[in-house]
Amino acid sequence: MLTWLRFIALAGALHAAAAAPALAQADGGVALLAPLSGPFGTYGQSMGASARAVLGDEVTVLDDGCEAPIAARAARTAAASGARLVIGLPCIDAFDAAMPILAEADVPVLATGIQAPDITGTHATTGRWPVFRVAPPADQEIEVLADHLATHWRNVAFAVIDDGTLYGRQLAENVRLALAERALEPVYADTFRPLVETQAALVRRLRRAGATHALIGGDARDAAVIAADAARLDYELTLAGGSFLLAPPEEGALPDGTLIATIPPGTDFTRIAAQIARQTLAADASALAALRARSFETAAGALAFTGAGEPQTMFYKMHVIDDGALVPVSDNEAN
Repeated sequence: MLTWLRFIALAGALHAAAAAPALAQADGGVALLAPLSGPFGTYGQSMGASARAVLGDEVTVLDDGCEAPIAARAARTAAASGARLVIGLPCIDAFDAAMPILAEADVPVLATGIQAPDITGTHATTGRWPVFRVAPPADQEIEVLADHLATHWRNVAFAVIDDGTLYGRQLAENVRLALAERALEPVYADTFRPLVETQAALVRRLRRAGATHALIGGDARDAAVIAADAARLDYELTLAGGSFLLAPPEEGALPDGTLIATIPPGTDFTRIAAQIARQTLAADASALAALRARSFETAAGALAFTGAGEPQTMFYKMHVIDDGALVPVSDNEAN
């Protein structure tokens, strides 16, 4: 369930609804495999619009249905049409079904949106898949958050709390371990019960422990409840967390000063992949050689890949709530 929630959140943050693009026939060009049908159809349609905006008739748009059988059929179509490069495949089931077919045909893939750690590198059954991730790896959120807190919370009394969910517990524990490696230890750690109307007891425990800052592994609703209870107790508490702290206003308002590690709003991984694909097709080399050897200019800045196909770009950035809005944190801004 959590995997689907993260996929939906990522999709919603990166794409607005768009009309379905017509299928293009572009032998030797780029194929986009996206979920044009099914529950993620709107997301897939917007992926098609983003790819067409960059590549025009050089892209063939194929439905992967976010399902294994449909994706396998789309992969065979892309390979048979002579596509030099595939982009898309944001659903892990579709990716797993399509990738062996594309690898067999020596078609490199710019995979968008998948954060699972094992899609790049060497695979026991297929050798090295020609996969290049155009999305942050799963641990990048933790890395960015830990790096910021290690610098700016070095001289503050901080707590680490989580809601007991898989996401919340892993975020809190992994950031805590990263901080411990840099000789930073919390003054208090706890797991709280989520989705309750008040967290006053937790807030009182935090205050007794002397914490002025708290890393929260949890979502926006619980963070808003904790912040509101702290304000009612006249207790100044700065919160920090990951992308799950972003939510619609009805989930509760987060106070100014709340720190959030998240992908900048408006980031469009399909557009970034299409920009890389356009430059790859123009290179005086095979698509695979070009992807392994050069840097690309994209909407996210210069982007190159490691030998394993991971992006050498930090897509997650630190943000802060300022006057109710999410704004980037400058490198020298201490919070």
